Amino acid sequence: MVCFNCKVSIQGKEIHNKEYKSLKEISSELGLTYQQVADYSVGRVKKRSTNNFIYHPSIQITKIKNKDDELVTTN
Repeated sequence: MVCFNCKVSIQGKEIHNKEYKSLKEISSELGLTYQQVADYSVGRVKKRSTNNFIYHPSIQITKIKNKDDELVTTN
């Protein structure tokens, strides 16, 4: 069961697009902490104005809704 999609791009060029089962898998593969990945997944990204890097990656993590997750109601 795939739950998350992670896209990483630099200056509009996509360099990574993969689906994962958990945020922990994403953090292991990208070399980020779990908290950083969790922040990206809810859109809580901190601006890094103190460093002098020319290229900053854009990381987008979205939750994939599975058919199994839908609520089934019976009358």
